[in-house]
Amino acid sequence: MSITLNYSPADLELLKAQAAASNRSVEEFIMEASMKSARNAEYLAMIDRSIKQMHEGTGTWITDEQLEALENGDTI
Repeated sequence: MSITLNYSPADLELLKAQAAASNRSVEEFIMEASMKSARNAEYLAMIDRSIKQMHEGTGTWITDEQLEALENGDTI
């Protein structure tokens, strides 16, 4: 899919500088940055859903010890 984006000269210079700093083309930088933004939005939506569940009383609270057990592959 092709998308046309119009950036101000200052924004374009910022994109060019960041792309060069990461040794990528401007196009690669923009594609990776947009996907990172989409993944972040998905993660923030998950957090919002979790907070809503906690306020509704449908979430599950766990202690630090239970979290550590989960990290170690144990069941709680």
